[in-house]
Amino acid sequence: MQTQGHVILNLAILGRRQHPSSNWPIMLGAFFPDSGLFGFYLFTRLVQGLSEREIWQTSYFSDEWQSFFGPFHSIPVALLGLFLALACKRWAIATQAAEKVALFCNAAILHCLEDLPLHHDDAHRHFWPLSDFRFRSPISYWDRNHHAVWGAGFELVVVLGASYWVWRRTRSRTGRVLLLLSGGLYLVGYATYFF
Repeated sequence: MQTQGHVILNLAILGRRQHPSSNWPIMLGAFFPDSGLFGFYLFTRLVQGLSEREIWQTSYFSDEWQSFFGPFHSIPVALLGLFLALACKRWAIATQAAEKVALFCNAAILHCLEDLPLHHDDAHRHFWPLSDFRFRSPISYWDRNHHAVWGAGFELVVVLGASYWVWRRTRSRTGRVLLLLSGGLYLVGYATYFF
C-alpha cells in the first residue's frame, strides 16, 4: 500500500472530529513503518548514487537492508509501545503523552495489517524479532505478476472512500486540499501505471 493511503485510511479509522489533536499522532504512526524505506531510498539514491533499477531490484532485497526494515514494520514492537503507553495512562503517568503514544502505536499496527494483503515479493517481516516469517500475499499493490491491477484498484477504491469519510470530518482547508491532492495523485498514478 502507498504511504499516503495508510495515512488517510488510518485517519478514517482512528480519527475523531471532536479530537483533532489526535490526528498528528495517527498520521505519524501511519507513516512510521515506511520511514525506514524513505531513509533507504535517500541513502541509496543520493549517497550511493544507485539507479532506480539497482535500488528496487537489488539493494532493497539485500539481507542488510531487510534487517534494517524489520523494526519499522514490527507488530510486536508496536504492541510493546502500545502496552507501555496504556500502562502509563492507567497509572496516571503523563496521561496526555501516553494517549498520543497509544494512537501512534495503533496507527503503526494498522499500517502493518493493511500491508499484509497487498505485498508479495516485497513482504515485510511483521513479526520481527520473534520471527523472520513473511506473509507473501498472492496479490500485490504494484507487481503486475501478482494481480496488481486488482490490488491497486482495491487500494484506490478503499483510499478514495476513506478520503471522503475524512473530508466530511475535516474542518481545515489545508487538510481538504491535501486530501484532494492525494486522491488526484492516486487516480493519475493508477491510470498511468496500468493503462
